[in-house]
Amino acid sequence: MAAEISMGTEYSTVARIGRAWFKVRSFSPIPLFLLLVVLPANFTPTPVQMTAAVLGIIVSEALRIWSVGYAGSATRTRGDSVPQLVHAGPYRYVRNPLYVANIAMYTCTGLVFGFSGLSALIFLVSAIEYIFIVAFEEETLSKLFGPSYENYCEKVPRWSPSFTPMIESTGQTFSLLKALRSERSTFFSLSLMGLLFILKKAFLAA
Repeated sequence: MAAEISMGTEYSTVARIGRAWFKVRSFSPIPLFLLLVVLPANFTPTPVQMTAAVLGIIVSEALRIWSVGYAGSATRTRGDSVPQLVHAGPYRYVRNPLYVANIAMYTCTGLVFGFSGLSALIFLVSAIEYIFIVAFEEETLSKLFGPSYENYCEKVPRWSPSFTPMIESTGQTFSLLKALRSERSTFFSLSLMGLLFILKKAFLAA
């Protein structure tokens, strides 16, 4: 049974902003991505730069799949309900692997499209967004799981992954099938961005 925060629970101002942002987090990158499509690029990536950026996107998505394979579809929810505390798989190395992956993926996408300053802006906006969202999530998890979550926060870094597991696993097992199902919307978004990239290049070459 999922743990859930009551409607009367108080949050800090930062967490309340994060709560509102959390509910629309799937749509917040859209305006920045539209700029990638409509604005002229400010540089042409070299083959090495393009390869590095594409690899960055692939590695970021692999990290997402690894994370969702342990955390399950709860990562797609927009409410305050949390099925269970997870520190298995990548969550033993860093507390927010999905958000680390997203920031890297969004930034690399900007570089693929040939933007330097806009890629930096995407990184900055994404980082600020997730700082607020994480504040909301941490207050929620602290209220739900108390000392267990506080112990997790003491041992596992928030943003910078460690090289070794920092806490004992909670025992969840990885499910590739569930991860792929949960990531369908991400696969669609990546495919759409790839198509828009191709169309933009074709339009500019015409």
